Amino acid sequence: MRIHISLLVLICLLSATAVAQWGGNRPGTMSHPGDRDSGVVRGQISSDDPLAGSLTVELVGQGHAGTISASMEGSGGFEFHGVAPGTYQLRLTGATGTVVYEESVFVNAGYQNLSIQVPAKSKTAGSTDATVSVRQLQHKVPAEAQKEFSKGSAASIKGDQPRALDHFQKAVTLDPEFADAFNGIGMSYAALGQLPEAADQFQKAIDLVSDHPGAAANLSIVLCKLKHYHEAGEMARRALRLNPGLLKLRYVLGISLVNEGGDKVEALDNLRRATGEVPRAHLLVAKILAETGRREDAAQHLEDYLRLSPAEDRDRPAVKEWLEELRR
Repeated sequence: MRIHISLLVLICLLSATAVAQWGGNRPGTMSHPGDRDSGVVRGQISSDDPLAGSLTVELVGQGHAGTISASMEGSGGFEFHGVAPGTYQLRLTGATGTVVYEESVFVNAGYQNLSIQVPAKSKTAGSTDATVSVRQLQHKVPAEAQKEFSKGSAASIKGDQPRALDHFQKAVTLDPEFADAFNGIGMSYAALGQLPEAADQFQKAIDLVSDHPGAAANLSIVLCKLKHYHEAGEMARRALRLNPGLLKLRYVLGISLVNEGGDKVEALDNLRRATGEVPRAHLLVAKILAETGRREDAAQHLEDYLRLSPAEDRDRPAVKEWLEELRR
């Protein structure tokens, strides 16, 4: 089974500093959860196939804290506490220890939600993406290029991005049409903080495979971090057409619309849909509602944020103050 490393969930999704004002006329920015040393990871497993029997969710970290495990609830939910930030291999295992599914995830410090979609068995072979384009299926990757790509994936999971970058670059030298490898190069550049370079590589992957779902999603996130909001919003729409279930991209689209003065109704719709996976979306929803005079509705979203955010969240006092202001 190949490791799914296609999405920049692995870049953590944008800091909330994209919005300059978030409470009444009070200027301020929200701190990024990555500012803290460890935190809470909650998630939801869903699948096109039934997930039967007793299942365990594992976070396997090399160079972190070994393996930590949690039982999957009947609803598909799971929860970890005290997780150090970094790249982990998330595994879903059965009662006998058999690996049912695995993918790479990036954990930020603070509070984080993960949404794990286990693809149907018929979709998992032959690509790192759950959704495989016809172009990818038709392209035969040379064995040596695939070997370099696998080494790059393994290095990425270990957090060794320079080595991962080297292997991914060797893969595209061996196969200049290897879209997944260009996507891997982009992810390594992004993890190293080289966002313009990352954007270029994601675009190369898309130029090769126009419906590459991972590269489109990753490019939308990087463009938003670079504050190229119009382009980020357009790419987020494109990625959502390929995979409508990517709620994090609803957040990207909402932020992009807010920052470029786009349609507030569309921004509000996307941000509301993102709240199931990105609790901070509640704050942006509240900002829009408060600006349009819907103070009570805005207050409800602040309450939802406070209910979902951990007790140690440093933004809670400011959010509580804002809530009291709306309720006066």
